[in-house]
Amino acid sequence: MIKDRKFFKVIFFLGIILLLAVVTGGVGKVLVFLSKGGNRADLLNIPPELPSEYTPKVIWLNDDTDTGRPMESSNRNIIAKDYVRALYQRNLSLLTAKPDGIKEYYTLAARPKIFAQINLVASSETSIERAEINHNLKLHFYSADGQLVSFTDRFVESRERVKNKEGRLLASKVEYADFNTLMQLDDGYWRIKHVVRMPPNTIPDTLIADSTNRKAFFLEKLKSIKGINYYPRDTPWKDFWITYNSVTTQKDFKLIKKLGFNTIRIFVNFEQFGKGNVVPEMIQRLENVLNTATANNLSLIVTLFDFNSNYSLLNFPATDRQLETLLTTFKNHPALLAWDLKNEADLDFFYQNREEVKEWLKFIIKKAKKYDSIHPITVGWAYPENADYLADEFDFVSFHYYKEATKLGEAIDSLRKKVNNKPLVLSEFGLSSYRSKVFPYNQTETQQAEYFRDIQEVLKQKGNIPSIYWTLYDFTSVSSDIAGWRPWQRNNQKYFGIIGADGSLKKIGNIIIHPEQIIKKSFIESFPHYSFLYIIIFLFLVAAFIKRNFIFSLFNKILK
Repeated sequence: MIKDRKFFKVIFFLGIILLLAVVTGGVGKVLVFLSKGGNRADLLNIPPELPSEYTPKVIWLNDDTDTGRPMESSNRNIIAKDYVRALYQRNLSLLTAKPDGIKEYYTLAARPKIFAQINLVASSETSIERAEINHNLKLHFYSADGQLVSFTDRFVESRERVKNKEGRLLASKVEYADFNTLMQLDDGYWRIKHVVRMPPNTIPDTLIADSTNRKAFFLEKLKSIKGINYYPRDTPWKDFWITYNSVTTQKDFKLIKKLGFNTIRIFVNFEQFGKGNVVPEMIQRLENVLNTATANNLSLIVTLFDFNSNYSLLNFPATDRQLETLLTTFKNHPALLAWDLKNEADLDFFYQNREEVKEWLKFIIKKAKKYDSIHPITVGWAYPENADYLADEFDFVSFHYYKEATKLGEAIDSLRKKVNNKPLVLSEFGLSSYRSKVFPYNQTETQQAEYFRDIQEVLKQKGNIPSIYWTLYDFTSVSSDIAGWRPWQRNNQKYFGIIGADGSLKKIGNIIIHPEQIIKKSFIESFPHYSFLYIIIFLFLVAAFIKRNFIFSLFNKILK
């Protein structure tokens, strides 16, 4: 009996201690919450902001004659923003098959239809990726109390992909439609109350592309290209635009002109330029490059969307906005020769969904023709065997080549059979003069110069195909995300230039200036740099072997 009392006392005291711990912990959390304050967004029921990179084009068309009351421009912007945000949230919910966030953007009356769509996606074990590219809003009615607004979203381009649970693409489509929309001001935010999808009526005048065709001049100019791909010596690739230096550009363009080139191919970094919200400072820097080219009587081929490998539909509006901004801003610049819409898009076939890459290419080609109907467009394919893809959509076919010069003629013949009479441009080619002291790499300056001359001879035989060499400079450094982490990969990428890292003209530069010059191979080039290390290692091993035998011999004599 006494033992039972002691047992219950222990249980009682343990229970008291546990209760105190729970109460203390709860009070502590309350005090922490009170000291920090609640989340403002949660307290005020503020919906999350629209991601800055999601930038479908939004314009207001002319209002109806009688809209009830005039709409303030500030309120017009708020309504458009909340409308686009609601559609974005709907798209996210269809992608994840979860209704999170819908109540923040749709009234009680509109939610059942959205929930039904989400449940259908969830039950079918598929995902729907969807994005709207543009919104053309025509106001019909704006209530006197400012609580209701009715408008039609005209000729909306919607893109959709359906995938199974393994991520395999089952179907994709592009649709154009009008949407009659009713929105209600609720809790300080405009929420969609009702939407009716309609067949598109007519294309708004603002969407009709400029049909003027003045490409003949530029296509003729393409035939005389003698080009160079350009990055500064010390700030190539991702460092170029971030650390842009106009003095360096001016100095380099003068050098390029002096070397006898007439065309430069440059690259625009998609992310650094702000994605869908193009950074004004980057616009100014690109304008400076174009102005510098004009001052030196040089033409520019501008390559867009560099380092962009996001082909999701939600990224389509951002690429569309950047494309529109750049093309409409610079389409009348005298230095501009052509647009290269994507550098080596076929490399993304290996790492991204091939069909999604192709869908994006078709999308961006159509948009480019709309924003600039004057200048030729192309894509710089990494391999000539892929360069026939969408050839009918391009004004000229651009391809790269880094293989043996003797096989180039065969590659051109094969490509020509596929693309018929489309003009060809070899927009990248070259050979590194990397001579490793460790690894078995020994591509000399003489070999580089011979390669250039051999490629030019093949291009001449095939009808004087214009070309753009890679690249002006040997680089002082190349990051691993550009050329790979292996030392021989990064070091090999440093030595494609015609100007050495020390500023001296390499043998290939002499051949470019004086094509008739005889290429002489120096005596020292006959011996690979790495051979000296291997000879030293061999001599060391021989010495070690001799020493080992000597020690064994001496030891045997002592034993005898």
